[in-house]
Amino acid sequence: MKLLGKFVVGGALALVAGVAVAADAGALVKAREDNFKGMGKAMKAIGEELKAPAPAAAVLKTNAATIAQNAHRVAGMFPKGSGPESGVKTHALPAIWEKPADFRKRADDLVAAAEGLKLAAGTGNPAAVREAQMKVGGTCKACHQDFKARD
Repeated sequence: MKLLGKFVVGGALALVAGVAVAADAGALVKAREDNFKGMGKAMKAIGEELKAPAPAAAVLKTNAATIAQNAHRVAGMFPKGSGPESGVKTHALPAIWEKPADFRKRADDLVAAAEGLKLAAGTGNPAAVREAQMKVGGTCKACHQDFKARD
């Protein structure tokens, strides 16, 4: 009977630990989704502002800074255990953890493009901002092709 009691307690602890891991994975997935949504919102704001006859430099700078800041977070937002195996719904493909060097390169490419956008926004030149924004969009697309599940 004592053995059965230890087994039940051990199983309960394992279940609680599993729930805690899933909760942590859920928080990680939400944080990275929020990070990407923030970048998307900023990209959209820049695109809309560039349609104006005289784009506001402050709007371009603020949103480019958001994109750069969020881009710097991407590589660290995918720790082991926060992918599909966690049981939490995520668009992150297992390839992120299977090919970490490739994923890291894509994340680094995003950071470089985002920093370029931030610099372009600082010039106040709408054509330079548009070109830099296209580069950011290209890095997003390239990463999504290999590392994001399609809806």
